Amino acid sequence: MRLGSGTPRIVDLLARGAKIGLGVDGSSSNDGGHLLGEARQALLLQRVEGGADALRVADAFRLATIGGAAVLNREALGRIAPGQAADLAMYRRDTIELAGAVAQDPLGALILCRAGRADRVIVNGRTVVEDGRLATVDEHRLAGELNAVVRRFR
Repeated sequence: MRLGSGTPRIVDLLARGAKIGLGVDGSSSNDGGHLLGEARQALLLQRVEGGADALRVADAFRLATIGGAAVLNREALGRIAPGQAADLAMYRRDTIELAGAVAQDPLGALILCRAGRADRVIVNGRTVVEDGRLATVDEHRLAGELNAVVRRFR
């Protein structure tokens, strides 16, 4: 949508056995790094083209997890299971964004209700986000430094 290059035919490609994954750029390319938002957008675009049953929430979540891992040929990523990489993003169920929806359909709430930042993220066994904030760096200082670099090169 951003580039105006049309709607990908995800459902057709999946039916033909293609590997499909979702990914994100960062804010420096004027996009956010919110993979759940991309899963939501992919889901809604497929439904615009193919109707409400074209793609399910679970399918969109799969595209963002094991689909992305498959495209990268990284089979140790994308799922929670013995022998897989120990990366987890955890979201609170008691936020106003998810209120009501999470009690009915937790995965649907996560994808469709524009969940905010993850409350906790663990990468390779190390907590990198805690209480919704980066735990390994001063994010405000980092954002300021990145903005200064971008201004210098513009």
